[in-house]
Amino acid sequence: MPMKKYGRRPARHTLRTMRSAIAMDRSLSSLGSPPAVSDDYVTPLVKALSALSMPGGGGGPFGMFLNDALGDCVCADSAHQVMLHTACAGTIVVPTDDEVLKLYSAVGGYIPGNAATDTGCDETSMCEYMITTGLAGEKASRSGSIDPANLDNVRWAVQLFGACRLGIVVDQNMETEFDAQQPWATAASKADPTAGGHDVPIVKYDEHFAYVITWGALQAITWELLAESSFLEEAHAEVWPDFITATGNAPNGFDLQQLLTDLPSISPGESLSLRA
Repeated sequence: MPMKKYGRRPARHTLRTMRSAIAMDRSLSSLGSPPAVSDDYVTPLVKALSALSMPGGGGGPFGMFLNDALGDCVCADSAHQVMLHTACAGTIVVPTDDEVLKLYSAVGGYIPGNAATDTGCDETSMCEYMITTGLAGEKASRSGSIDPANLDNVRWAVQLFGACRLGIVVDQNMETEFDAQQPWATAASKADPTAGGHDVPIVKYDEHFAYVITWGALQAITWELLAESSFLEEAHAEVWPDFITATGNAPNGFDLQQLLTDLPSISPGESLSLRA
């Protein structure tokens, strides 16, 4: 069984994330109830990858992106989102392992070959970096925090933006269930020495499960588990206008330009930082 890594640092809250959470909630809550089943953005990704000789950088159908050797799950999430958004927008872009490694160094401070620096990343810093710098030539336009207790807004984020970055807690038992292709349904105990922070993008959902990409494959999670605060600790949505335009998935009443205006831009001089 291949080794798997986690690597999500504790949530980082700033003035910008607080403001973005208000803007995102106002925009998504105004849409009412989300569809019971999300549009299918995974099939276009699978079809695009099937035409490549080395899909997703190797390691599972969607690519491991080094997350079997390094705690770069936050970076792997970004790589998977780049592939999904570009595949659905028309032409897939597949980040290389080297590009993901450089991303890990830039955001997480990892020094290749120095295990002491393999300490993961926080999701807020990654969202900011994906706006200012991006990965493999691709950038998000804006990002916004989502209340992890508001699962309707998480669903809307998937439907509108193609994915939602989730900060979860996993353990060794979940690794075993992943290998057995079993849904995740039971939260890890924080007292469990094998438990740790992990980052996964939810990329589709139905009435029974949310589906995330982790360790190169699709993993089902029950909605009951997602509703537990001890499991789902944070959520972030990154806005890719080209994806929204290409998929035509926005319902009547959704104002993309207003959301982009309302979501605060990245301010290098921002000083307020509250760590969870």
